[in-house]
Amino acid sequence: MISIYGDGRCSTIGKMTNVGQNRDMYIFNFERNFFSSTGAEKAERDRYYKTLDEFENLGGKVGASADHLLRALQLYENVMVEFIRQYTFNYLHYAVNTTDLASKAIYSRMDAEFAQRTAFLRQELIYIDRSVLDRFIEKKPELEAYRFAVESAQRYRPHTLSMGAESTLSSAAVVSNEWEYELYEILVQRTSFGSVTTQEGELDVLRQRTAISTHPDRAIRADGFKQLYAGYASQRDLYAYTLINLVKRRNRFAKIHQFEDAPSEVYFNSYWSKAEVTNLLKELGQQAGVYLVYQRLRAEHARKILGVEDVDLWDVTMSLPGEVPPRFSIEQATNIICEALSAFGADYGRELASLLDPANGRIDILPGDHRKAGGFSKGFPGVTTVFFSHGFEGYYNDMRVLMHESTHAIHRQLMNNHAVRSMYAEGPHYLFESFAILNELLLADYLYQHETNRLKRQYYLEQFLDGKGMALFFIAQDASLEQSIYEEVENGSIESADDLDSLTKRILSRFDIWTNRHAELNMRWITNRLFYEDPLYDINYVYGALLALKYYELFTQSPASFVKNYISLLGNGFDATPEFLLSKFLKIDIHDPGLVADAVNILENKVRLLKEEYSNE
Repeated sequence: MISIYGDGRCSTIGKMTNVGQNRDMYIFNFERNFFSSTGAEKAERDRYYKTLDEFENLGGKVGASADHLLRALQLYENVMVEFIRQYTFNYLHYAVNTTDLASKAIYSRMDAEFAQRTAFLRQELIYIDRSVLDRFIEKKPELEAYRFAVESAQRYRPHTLSMGAESTLSSAAVVSNEWEYELYEILVQRTSFGSVTTQEGELDVLRQRTAISTHPDRAIRADGFKQLYAGYASQRDLYAYTLINLVKRRNRFAKIHQFEDAPSEVYFNSYWSKAEVTNLLKELGQQAGVYLVYQRLRAEHARKILGVEDVDLWDVTMSLPGEVPPRFSIEQATNIICEALSAFGADYGRELASLLDPANGRIDILPGDHRKAGGFSKGFPGVTTVFFSHGFEGYYNDMRVLMHESTHAIHRQLMNNHAVRSMYAEGPHYLFESFAILNELLLADYLYQHETNRLKRQYYLEQFLDGKGMALFFIAQDASLEQSIYEEVENGSIESADDLDSLTKRILSRFDIWTNRHAELNMRWITNRLFYEDPLYDINYVYGALLALKYYELFTQSPASFVKNYISLLGNGFDATPEFLLSKFLKIDIHDPGLVADAVNILENKVRLLKEEYSNE
């Protein structure tokens, strides 16, 4: 059970539990949170299709009158909630059991169908003149709440084809999308990465990377690194074929919509221009000195504590010299997360407690076969928020993922509590990521501040920087690499795996001290699965980290005033541009050239603090 303290903290009460001994506690309760029975699910799906039919019947009539416009927008919001509930239900069934191909087929089909059958709305909103919209709002004041939704759609007027052409293109996209990531997954699954032998038993090189990379035995860490990359290299030509064709397809579709290339289209969706993103990535490359200093500091410290001259990158991943890495039960992790976020107040703490309480069936973290890799959260206004992990094993990284994804879930729940319209429940993903990254920083900071063991204090300070503090740079190199891949595939400079390796080395060498020493690192275009699963998403982590460091600065300077405005931002939804929302609630200018300098200053101070911790040995 989880309770709330008077100041907003949440905590588990009772005996600490090993997840493996109470398996029934940490699985999704689909009946409680989604549908009470198969019959109830079918009945709701029938209602969904009835609503979708009613909405689709408004095609060609959206801009005909104020009544039609209001009805179309209201029906779209209703059908979106019903769709997301059905989609999430089936997606979660597949996540907990990837052999459940029936559930996967349902959510994939519904996703494509929803996109096709609702696409006409934006097309028709685009061509409603501002004077007409003003007249409609005067006649139907309820439409004022939808003004930003209409104006947002109208941004796409230069990038929208005729209804017939868009329909044809959408049909083609349904056939061509996703095969690249599916092939990527097949390649990973068919590869024998092998295992390494330890005193504790065999460790799977792919699935137990954390245990291997943090193992106290240097030879095991080195073997794990080499075997992992040897596994990826065994399918290198097919990974290159997959990625290059994915890039070609996305660039081609972007050009059809009058964008320069796929990165330009993705950036436009988040209210950026390609020039702005390129300039930011260039500036981060120029400011990467703090990241290089940090890497050298870690390497020098590893050389000192290990007593070896030829220190290598697998030496800096070791958790604690002479000690096993910290491990946490799920209850301990819950307590720590709740305490670390206690300053966010009772409402936030209450929602966090509800999510993490296993009695509510909203958290599924049991290790096992046939589970989707990674961790994620799902939720939407009117749809239960949940958290999934492929398996919580108690390492710091497991707790970090729990912190990150629970942030997304609580953010969605706060919007739900504030009756945010479903039309405004989604926005630029870099804002979502900025909120989650802030909480990662607060988690590491909390553990560092409350730890008395000298080695563990060092470890948690390292996690502040490794976990997301230095994301500004180590993900900037991924974002730079991915953008460059799209540019160089388009101009014909990249045609093979060797070309991808060469580009990767050229970019990573500006950010990383190990690239020139290990040719394996040139395969980063393979090992970053987001390149295949969610192309061009990494830039959200870059902007997210930049903002999170600014939030962290504001929070540490004036916690009370920051929290009040920050929680208001979380509950507001996305009824305005991200630029406006950040300025309104937090007085942050996303275009402020000083943001990077402020972030670098925070990181430099943390690196100096870590150096002092090392010198106290």
